[in-house]
Amino acid sequence: EERSGRPEHEVVAAAEGAGLLVLARDGDRSRLGPHSLGPAARFTVDHAPCPVLLVWPERAPGLGTIPPPPHHH
Repeated sequence: EERSGRPEHEVVAAAEGAGLLVLARDGDRSRLGPHSLGPAARFTVDHAPCPVLLVWPERAPGLGTIPPPPHHH
């Protein structure tokens, strides 16, 4: 199979044997359904070898939300 080097092709190839692929989706937040996906997410959903969970990317939480490391005595 020819690799074009496009990220979505690499993602699909890397998901081989996976139980679930979680994808931060692209596209239009104001629309629902297949037409709300951008081309990269659409390709990945159509070609992935496993179920795909689409999530909207959110800004990462602040560092203050990370719990402190456990204390070892």
